[in-house]
Amino acid sequence: MARLKSFYTVDEITNNLYTSGSEFMTEDKMEYVGLYHAYTTGERYTNAIWNFNTSKRLIPFVQYDSTSEQYRLLKPNINVRYEIPNAASTIITKLDINNGYVTRYFMQRINDPKILEVNQTTYQKWFANAIDKKMYIAVQLQWFITGNIDDSTIRGVFIPGVISKNKSAVNIASNTIPDITLILTNLTQYYTDTDYSVPVDINGLDS
Repeated sequence: MARLKSFYTVDEITNNLYTSGSEFMTEDKMEYVGLYHAYTTGERYTNAIWNFNTSKRLIPFVQYDSTSEQYRLLKPNINVRYEIPNAASTIITKLDINNGYVTRYFMQRINDPKILEVNQTTYQKWFANAIDKKMYIAVQLQWFITGNIDDSTIRGVFIPGVISKNKSAVNIASNTIPDITLILTNLTQYYTDTDYSVPVDINGLDS
């Protein structure tokens, strides 16, 4: 590995640096942990000091999805530097209770049975192609949390309850993620009475 310059002064080199990971990787995309040295040119190489035979150039660490990386090797002209979605729990706010429902978001990687519940930010990243749509499918649904739990009929008019409305939402979502019916079995999850007292949000997260 040739450096940018054939000679560096002492002032241009910082030796005996250490990285504990998630900072640099080698050009073959292997995360690097250990001693390295750096130059004022911006270059960084493995080993505490320069070794012509063993020092390897270091580049900023990027987390790659392993399946996407295999896909890249098969189709090298395709950009697969996408973000990887992380699971997130649904948080019910006072506004959600006032609205009577909360919007929930789910994602599933193709050929992987695991379904992730994610937050709105992650879903929007998927929608904007920051998360690979060739690798992940996603769906959002309205999940009702207040009102009558069971169906009712008033003056001959059928009024669906929370259970029926959530069941309908799950069935529609299953057109995109079929196995979502296996994880959304508690149709009254997050249900709360409309008289429920919501604690004061001292952190301003609901505003």
